[in-house]
Amino acid sequence: MLYGFCRGSRVAIVTTILVGTASPDVLAREWVVHRQHEAAADGNEGTKSAPLKTINAAAQRAEPGDIVLVFGGIYRERVAPARGGVSGRPIVYMAAPGERVVIRGSEQWHATWHQVPGSEEILRAKLDPGLFAGQTRNPFRTLLKCSPGGSRLTLGQLFVDGRPLREVSQWSALAANRATWMAEPGGESIVIHPPDGDVSLEQRLVEVAVRHRIFAPLRRGLGYIHVRGFIMEHCANQFPDHFWQSDSPQAGALGCRAGHHWLIEGNTVRYAKAIGIDCGYEGPVDLDGRQPTPRTTGFHLIANNIVSDNGCCGIAGMRSEQSVILGNVIERNNTNGHTAPEAAGIKMHHFVSGRIEGNLVRDNEAYGIWLDNTFTQAVISRNVIMNNRGSAVLIELGTGPLQIDNNVLCGTRATLDSSLDQADGLATLDASRIQFVHNLVFGCRRFGSFHRQATNRHRAACSDLVLRNNTFDDNDAGHVNLPYPGPTAIGNRVEGNLFGRPGKYLLNPWGGASASLLRSFMEKTPTEDFELNDRHMPRMSLAQWQQMTPGVSGNVEEVCAVAVAPQELVLTLSIPSDVELRSRMNAADAIPGVDLLGVEYAKQNAVIGPFQSLDHGRNILTLWPLPSRDLSPFK
Repeated sequence: MLYGFCRGSRVAIVTTILVGTASPDVLAREWVVHRQHEAAADGNEGTKSAPLKTINAAAQRAEPGDIVLVFGGIYRERVAPARGGVSGRPIVYMAAPGERVVIRGSEQWHATWHQVPGSEEILRAKLDPGLFAGQTRNPFRTLLKCSPGGSRLTLGQLFVDGRPLREVSQWSALAANRATWMAEPGGESIVIHPPDGDVSLEQRLVEVAVRHRIFAPLRRGLGYIHVRGFIMEHCANQFPDHFWQSDSPQAGALGCRAGHHWLIEGNTVRYAKAIGIDCGYEGPVDLDGRQPTPRTTGFHLIANNIVSDNGCCGIAGMRSEQSVILGNVIERNNTNGHTAPEAAGIKMHHFVSGRIEGNLVRDNEAYGIWLDNTFTQAVISRNVIMNNRGSAVLIELGTGPLQIDNNVLCGTRATLDSSLDQADGLATLDASRIQFVHNLVFGCRRFGSFHRQATNRHRAACSDLVLRNNTFDDNDAGHVNLPYPGPTAIGNRVEGNLFGRPGKYLLNPWGGASASLLRSFMEKTPTEDFELNDRHMPRMSLAQWQQMTPGVSGNVEEVCAVAVAPQELVLTLSIPSDVELRSRMNAADAIPGVDLLGVEYAKQNAVIGPFQSLDHGRNILTLWPLPSRDLSPFK
């Protein structure tokens, strides 16, 4: 069992590391790794006085119940545990308290740089083949799948003094922009437009990414592995293009390798070419050998990590059953600028009985949280999801049930794909049985909440959607766009919400045969009573919408004022004195819970939105760090 509670901006995990009862006659041991120790060697006994030099050396020896304790330094290696733990006896990999332990997928490159003829600033150097010794491929020769915008990017990465330089594939882009680089055809040499500075590249730290994993077993399906307190960076991994059927699996810098019962806590995972952390079954193809996909994957706890600046996705997983993603900061991902699917702060497929709670998901160049193709008994709760490209939360293809509660969704921006104008707070596509309750949605570039049937992938494509006790404000295209009731849009309810400015509500025909019903509705209603948007959908007032649409009732429209200071993560919310703040729902329809700031509330008389402390007038609320909250055991 795993028990946790929020403390400050992090979630302190009180782990009953021993799940079950360990045999008293089996003694665990500690393996010490300290590469900077004068006596360090991989042939040592792994003690404090005779430590190992590499983490992977300890990973080959550690047995269930052992602890691998790593002291400070930069470790350039792939850590590939030879075995997992067992129930009650995990294998724990942890940075020693107070130590900065960095594991890099890069090697230092001591190059001889030559000026490119005809340019005063652009330099060229030949890559040393020895940099890739022991690797399955030279990443500078391997193209990145689904390179955005017609570019031809590679898996390679280049860092100068710890700063990532941007890869380009056109000479004109290289010449026009400092801190850029390009692999020449064949991947044997690099041309670079160096960052500003008077120091020559020979005198600076230059690193090139060479490894396609940083911490991941070679063997699939290992369980009960704990990873704590590391910085992992500079991975040369591939974009997971059609990973469910291709030879390009979900492979993060830190990867569970289709394993189970992992605890990933307090790490920083950044600067991967594609995915930061993967926690699912990866896909049918195994990059490290012809191993089948294990039947049991998931049961992970991913907590307190910083997952940032990765090329595609922060956290990704398919078939990660009963996993919890808790208290992480997930920011600035999709640095490659992918417009293809699989780019998000968090992207999960087949997320069964899982929970995403208490995370800060911001400034990603992609969707914030995206659940795709099955989300049965899942929960998205108490997250701050702000300033992402595309929708804050996208739910696609499934019949739930799914509960989304007590989140702040705000500041969505236009997607990188100009043909896909999807920048809503909550967007659902071919998805049903979703409860969206006690959320605050504001400042979205498109709709606060948008629901449609996009394909015929299942029958009730947009049904049993419940929006209750939410606050919407300042969403550009309108607060809610809902299918007109029809054969594939059944049982939708929008009740007891508080709508601020501007008051716009739309009906759409994307519910299969409901298109004809919407046309019938429009024919019966004088056109001067409502506007038509550019897709001929009626844009209605709240009174019209509630009168004409079954399941829409009890909502209130008032002038509110919501603003957020993005750096300080402080929210200002002003409520007029005559607004009824308490829920108007019957107790039978209400859902008890815990608000964003950790305050429990019952079914009756709960305050609308994610803040139970909300009062009339000007409210100033700190969104992050989150205050303490006890969590029930997650089994």
